[in-house]
Amino acid sequence: MVIKRDFCGEEEYLIDSGTLQVSVMALGATVTGIMLEGRQLLLQYGTAREYLEGSAYIGALVGRYANRIGGAAFDLNGIHYSLTKNEGENQLHGGPNAFDRRHWQADILGENSVRFTLFSPNGDNGFPGNLRAAVTYSVSGGTLRLDFEGESDADTLFAPTTHMYFNLDGADSILDTVFQMNCGGWLETGEGLIPTGRICPAEGRFDFSSPRPLGGDFDHCFVLRGEDACTATAGDVTMSVRTDYPAIQLYTGGGLGAPFGKNRGFAVEPEFYPDSPNHPEFPSPVLRAGELFHKYVEYSFRTI
Repeated sequence: MVIKRDFCGEEEYLIDSGTLQVSVMALGATVTGIMLEGRQLLLQYGTAREYLEGSAYIGALVGRYANRIGGAAFDLNGIHYSLTKNEGENQLHGGPNAFDRRHWQADILGENSVRFTLFSPNGDNGFPGNLRAAVTYSVSGGTLRLDFEGESDADTLFAPTTHMYFNLDGADSILDTVFQMNCGGWLETGEGLIPTGRICPAEGRFDFSSPRPLGGDFDHCFVLRGEDACTATAGDVTMSVRTDYPAIQLYTGGGLGAPFGKNRGFAVEPEFYPDSPNHPEFPSPVLRAGELFHKYVEYSFRTI
C-alpha cells in the first residue's frame, strides 16, 4: 500500500508492506523513516526545513557522484572538467545544492513502489551532459529495495547513493552494533579523505569477516567481494544489505551534531570508490551517452 501525505508542506509517500513502513519525501528523494514492528530504525528530523538546512545528508539521495572527488576536477575524453567545490578543495556528494536539496518528481508504481525522477542539466556543478536520474523505492515484506537509474546525452560521471543513518535499537551510541562485512580490503586515504590508490588488507580494526561490535569511528570505503555485502545487529533487530555496487562507505557518525550527537547513527553507503575518475585502476564510474545506468541496494530487516 502507498499513501501520499503532507510533511511540513512537502510531498511524502508512505510505502507499507504490513511488516515494514517506509516514508520518503520528494525533497531530496529522502527517506524520512523506516518502521519495523512499531520501532523506528532511522535517524530523522522533525521538520522538512531541518532536512533542507542540515549538513549530514540525513536520509537523502546524493549525487551526481557520491563521496569525494579530489581537487574537484577530473579528465574525461581528453577534456578537463572543474567541479564546484563544497568541501575544501574537493567536491563531496555532487557539490552544493545537489540532488539532496532538490525536489524530485514522484510517481506511484502499483501497490508497493514509488519512483522519483530528476533532471540535471549539462554543467550542473561542473558535470557534463543533460542527465535524467531516477530512484525507485520498493517495499516487500521486511525488505526495502532502491533501484538507481540514469541516462545522459553526453559521456559523464554518475554514481548516486542513499545516505540513511541507522540506529537499530534506539541506543545513544551505535558503537555496540554487531557488524559483519563481505570485504576484500579498504581504501587508504590521505588529506581530505581522498584515496591514495592503495587498497589495504582487511586486518585489525578493519576486519569484519566475523561479527563484532563496530567499536570505534569509521569513515572508510570497503571493497566488496560479492552482492551479499554486510549485516548489522543491535538489540533484537538484524539488517542485511545486498548491492551490486563494488564498494560500501561505512560511516559511524563521528561528525554528527545536534540534534543527534556523535555516533548516534551509522551509514552504509553503496558506491563506486571515492575519487574513481582520478584513479584509472578503480572501477569506472563513467556513464556513456545513451547508455542506461542501473544499480541496486536492498536493506532487509528482521527481528530475532
